Amino acid sequence: MNKKVWIGAGIGVVGVIALVIGAKAWISRSAAKEIDQAIADVSDYVDVDYRKVDVSLLGRGTTLKDVVVTPVASGDAIRVDEMTLYSYEEENEILTYLNMAIKGIELDQTALGENADMFSELGYGQEISANIVTEYEYEADDRTIALKQLKFGADEVGDMEMTLELGNIELNQATIDSLPFSLFGAQFESAKITYEDDSFVKRLFETTAAAEGISVEEAKAEAIAGLEEEVASGENSLSPEFVEEMKDFINDPDSFSITFAPEAPVPLSAFITIGGPEDLIELLNVQFES
Repeated sequence: MNKKVWIGAGIGVVGVIALVIGAKAWISRSAAKEIDQAIADVSDYVDVDYRKVDVSLLGRGTTLKDVVVTPVASGDAIRVDEMTLYSYEEENEILTYLNMAIKGIELDQTALGENADMFSELGYGQEISANIVTEYEYEADDRTIALKQLKFGADEVGDMEMTLELGNIELNQATIDSLPFSLFGAQFESAKITYEDDSFVKRLFETTAAAEGISVEEAKAEAIAGLEEEVASGENSLSPEFVEEMKDFINDPDSFSITFAPEAPVPLSAFITIGGPEDLIELLNVQFES
């Protein structure tokens, strides 16, 4: 390959790089205008400020960096490292699909509120960094809402993930304006909650044990004894299988899942008449697994 070919190839590569950079800058500026308009639309409820917007040319979403979110009602600012909108869809100005992630939410003493003292007692610092991932979809033809993922996690605490399916919902502006009353005709179809512990539950047992001057194993034994006493007294009507799974988690607090799988869809209005946890467990066919 002669010198002219090498020079031509080099110019071509530089040209492509310049084109990509230029396209990305133009898309980012266009995205910033749309984001600013979206922020203006919700300015009565929340103030959002950001330092930079970045748009991926590979379909990896639009990211806001160094974000400050301030609810108008409280005036307490929450700082976020970045918010990424991967994809969304709208129909008649109603959000029918959303996939986004929020990383590096700074939860300080103010944000933690009345829980701040508890986290301090458990040995956490003045700030906790949290992340949220969510994916949601509304199917108008089926009249269903599927929360495919709602995951909340915090460094050195743990990760909580939830899925949820609701049916018999016509999602429109009238429904939104009349929440929560407009949901009374909706139906609960299924849900699942999964928790993976990093150190939160472990710290709870360690702190309890230290306060009582006993070992961690003794603290766990006390928790199990208390659970067994409730079941024996009739205060708690959990199934033996449910209780055994809870014991397993107490002894080894690594992870657990709670599944809600009623035999038939349950109208949300039925939740009003629930007398206690045992009624809820029976109504929704709740299963606990450690």
